Amino acid sequence: MSHLIGLDIGGTKIAGGLLSPQGAMLSQRQVPTPKDYADFLDVCRDMALALEREAGTQARVGVGIAGRIDRERGCVSSANLSFLTGKPLLHDLEAKLGRNIRLANDANCAALAEATDGAGASCTSVLGLIMGTGVGAGFVYQGKIMDGFNGVASEIGHLPLPHREEPDGPLAPCSCNQQGCIDKTISGGGLARLYEAMTGKAADAKQIAALSNGGDADALRVLDRFYDVVAKAMVVILHTFDPEIIVVSGGLNALPGLYDEVPKRWGRYCCVAQPKTKFVPARLGATAGLWGAAWLWR
Repeated sequence: MSHLIGLDIGGTKIAGGLLSPQGAMLSQRQVPTPKDYADFLDVCRDMALALEREAGTQARVGVGIAGRIDRERGCVSSANLSFLTGKPLLHDLEAKLGRNIRLANDANCAALAEATDGAGASCTSVLGLIMGTGVGAGFVYQGKIMDGFNGVASEIGHLPLPHREEPDGPLAPCSCNQQGCIDKTISGGGLARLYEAMTGKAADAKQIAALSNGGDADALRVLDRFYDVVAKAMVVILHTFDPEIIVVSGGLNALPGLYDEVPKRWGRYCCVAQPKTKFVPARLGATAGLWGAAWLWR
């Protein structure tokens, strides 16, 4: 296996890493995400070439990016970076670097990394769940990303929360033109809205976690309800993918009690009373996306 480069494209930064043929991370770089398409292509090219110069060798390049990948056209549809939507990204990046490139959704890349080298490395079926500003997911079976015929197999964020009740928090409009989506319910914004609805006070997810760690009664009460809501959302995953393990990353993955409380509760809503699926934090953290992008060539 040759050297591999992974580029993880985020809304504010582009992270890149170069892996040895043995899978060791040799070097990493990070730059701000440009604001227009032409600069974006140049920055991706320059980062890949800089990583290669450090290693003294050419590498295969994989790219992970938020949005749905149209594999036939090699473009990103409904990209989080609006200037990328509909552009022939794969073709243009390949032209810039003069070689074939592999492109995938960032949540799929993170799931692939965790299934290969992370918390799900010993498991046959791994669902990588991102709980942060939004909710994303990727499913890996026997070491391969399973993204479906239309590339939307793991878009659980745009499914409605099952078993929804009024105490689960206010309905919020979603970019998919629905209300009450999982993306708007168990994300950081969903937790903040639930906190305000239950307490009449405003706080973001980080503040709520800090308050609960300090024993604040209101924050603990809100998290107790939030974990019930997350358990309901996980039933969508259990009934659809039935994975051996759910690996959680993103800004909410360190909420106190998350990994104990959610599995205790999901049996109330699942057609199996005691699901055996494991529910664990991601092991690779913020680097999972670039690891997974590189592993697109594995």
